[in-house]
Amino acid sequence: MKPGNGALLALASETAAQNVVEFNLHRGIPDLKLGSMPPLSRRATYTQELANNITGGGYYAEVSIGEPPQIVTMVLDTGSSDAWVVSYKADLCTSARLQQQYGDSCGGTYDPRRSSTYSLVDRDGFYIQYLDGGVASGDYISDSFSIGGITIESLQIGYATQTVRGTGILGVGFSANEAALVQYPNIIDELTAEGLISVKAYSLYLNDRRSSSGTILFGGIDTEKFIGPLKIMPIIKALTANYTSFEVAFTGMGVTYTNGSTVAVATGTRGTLPAILDSGTTLSYLPDAMASKIIRELGAITDKVQTGLTFIDCEFLNTERDLTITFDFNNTAITVPVWEMVLDILGDYQSILPSTIPYERACLFGIQSTAGFEDSGAVKNSNFALLGDTFLRSAYVVYDLEHYQIGMAQANVNSTGTSVVELKAGDSGLPSLTGVSEKPVSPTPTSGGDGGGSIITGGGVATVTVTEKSSAPATVRMSGGGDMLALLAVTTMFALVGSTLVAL
Repeated sequence: MKPGNGALLALASETAAQNVVEFNLHRGIPDLKLGSMPPLSRRATYTQELANNITGGGYYAEVSIGEPPQIVTMVLDTGSSDAWVVSYKADLCTSARLQQQYGDSCGGTYDPRRSSTYSLVDRDGFYIQYLDGGVASGDYISDSFSIGGITIESLQIGYATQTVRGTGILGVGFSANEAALVQYPNIIDELTAEGLISVKAYSLYLNDRRSSSGTILFGGIDTEKFIGPLKIMPIIKALTANYTSFEVAFTGMGVTYTNGSTVAVATGTRGTLPAILDSGTTLSYLPDAMASKIIRELGAITDKVQTGLTFIDCEFLNTERDLTITFDFNNTAITVPVWEMVLDILGDYQSILPSTIPYERACLFGIQSTAGFEDSGAVKNSNFALLGDTFLRSAYVVYDLEHYQIGMAQANVNSTGTSVVELKAGDSGLPSLTGVSEKPVSPTPTSGGDGGGSIITGGGVATVTVTEKSSAPATVRMSGGGDMLALLAVTTMFALVGSTLVAL
């Protein structure tokens, strides 16, 4: 749904603290619209049903585009590199049939006719396909772009006139992974070129599952947001001429029980596995052998007939914090509480779950198998990991596009402190930094509602607070015979795969 009249960036005057500006980000909760469609096969689960119902999950930032400013909500996506917005005349926005088909509607669209700073760059030049099969296409344009109190005078973005998504995407990946035939400076390039940050790098802090907001810090690292030393690891270069995605070496994982025993899960015979760190993906995906072992260990069940999705007993929401899943990356390990992997989003649809799901109350599991991508034809080889928000919420991650490095540490969830270290031009790589010494005792997650935060700017650092959409079950109106379709729509709203389609 479109943001209300009050959903504007409320920028306050500069506070006593130098280079700090406080602002509010308002959360918009869209309506889910659902129409009748033919029964879906498991193959379609990873294409049509994962066709970008991004309005139910993911982390969003409000930006303003053009002059006078038009407020647009965009999904933050480290797995892609183009920023694009939905046109006011996009097919999805003007067709009730498409809105029914894709279970989505448009909100915060952009109209170039209303902007005095708009210019056309490449008519019909924008076309992007995501790993889940979703497509957005249209023109490449240029306009002023403001986020977090800073403005890029002229940023090239996609202008989607055909889309299955009602919300645009803010891709913050390598420019070599852009959809354009001719590479152009994307938002990270422009922030650096205009001197707003000194290094092409940013830090991502999503906070825990029950929190309503997180932060992205361009050009800096907040040592209050992670625990212990920030471990530095190289980005793996894919089989291309340039770096295109944030892949790191994933070396193994394990489930640790309350009694301290651990069940190891190997990545395979090679010992390492490429893992993509992707904020545009709500769930996390593992090769089938790894996913199956975790699923069996926790008593989760994959519905292979109707939905292709994996479910877990909602009782795991009430388990002790020391029931965890650990992800290993050579020199560091990130511990994820199992309850972070349990998504209670099925609402009143428990009664129509397949009979193979035996739980009194079922939840969607935050780990799924990459086999579905191979089944759908999206990739030929599913021997990779795609670590989305169900993993990233437990990690503090620094994405360094300049030195091709990733910094990673255990997230200090629900931190209220701030201590920002600016990344300096001329540094040979990410600095050796140490966060807080220990995790706060029994932190209380923030409740839902409007997120808030502050930005730091003027000294080469810009912080933008991004807000997670509500995870409350959507209200779905159905016609006869639509029960399982409704279940699919509710569950897959949280299963966006934001990564662009690449050869893996």
